[in-house]
Amino acid sequence: MIKSWASRPSQRFYEEGKTSKFRGLDVDAADDLLASLDSAETLKDLSPLKSVGLHKFSGNRAGQWAMTVNGPWRICFRFKDGDAYGVEIVDYHKG
Repeated sequence: MIKSWASRPSQRFYEEGKTSKFRGLDVDAADDLLASLDSAETLKDLSPLKSVGLHKFSGNRAGQWAMTVNGPWRICFRFKDGDAYGVEIVDYHKG
């Protein structure tokens, strides 16, 4: 379950469908991935979905995971005890 958000625009996208901050984002894919993340009990629930490109970060984002939406867009989050924290939609070119 998604327990917290790293950015208000990401939360508004999920809850209200607001997309103004996410130019070029595949809205349907992002919505599906966020729904999958919200229902996941373990990372293994996400990893069989090969199209999500689930991967673990290192460096300044160590401890975070990411799923590929499209182009430069990723959904980044921390996962602990069956819950996702600090969820955000990020254009990795911009940080």
